[in-house]
Amino acid sequence: MTTQQKEEIKKIIIDSENICLIAEESDLESVSSAVALFYTLKELGKNVNLIIEKFPEKLNFLIPSIDFVSYPKNFIISIPKKIAEISQIYYEKNDESLKVHLTIEKGTVKKDDISFYFSETKPDIIITLKIKDYQDLLETKLNPFGFLLGASVLNIDSENSSQDNKNFGKINLIDKMSLTEIIIGIIAYIKNGNINKESASCLLAGLVAYTDNFKGDKITADIFEAAAFLIKNGADLKTINENLRI
Repeated sequence: MTTQQKEEIKKIIIDSENICLIAEESDLESVSSAVALFYTLKELGKNVNLIIEKFPEKLNFLIPSIDFVSYPKNFIISIPKKIAEISQIYYEKNDESLKVHLTIEKGTVKKDDISFYFSETKPDIIITLKIKDYQDLLETKLNPFGFLLGASVLNIDSENSSQDNKNFGKINLIDKMSLTEIIIGIIAYIKNGNINKESASCLLAGLVAYTDNFKGDKITADIFEAAAFLIKNGADLKTINENLRI
């Protein structure tokens, strides 16, 4: 990753108010890196949403609670007016469920007539981590997130896992190092070499996941240097190992 790339990414992040993070949720390194960015961007005063269908249970220790991770909250239920005239809406809520009641004045409503989607402010930038085909993701898992359409994308991936990356971003940062090392470089550059304890813990968890707990052929001198840097900044390797059990 060149200094020019770091400077370009820093400018985009500093200039952006609303930022969405999209991680490859089946990959622990990707999600750990996304949460590290989440902590850092929150610290910078950004409005951040992490788009993830199911947060990996193994990584719950990295956040105070699932509610801590900001997720789009404005959920819309839509019925075309040409299908039916709705004259009254009310709801009932108990400990088990929420029921929305619609009084139909005219027409008939079927399941296929009802659409569900999230409505949020369009992000200034979307940051994807280890996502190979963003367009396919939009058409499948992200279909309810229409507010993402048309937003600029910063596509971050590692060459170690990116043979089929579609280079879909306005900026495509695909480097030879691990994803965690890339994110460490970005955060450290934006924050002048500093990194908060929470982000450091997330990133060390990412390195543990990436290297299979510092075993195998992915180990490099740079990996150990990165791990030492994170521990110096407050990351707790013992707690990480107890939770990831890799």
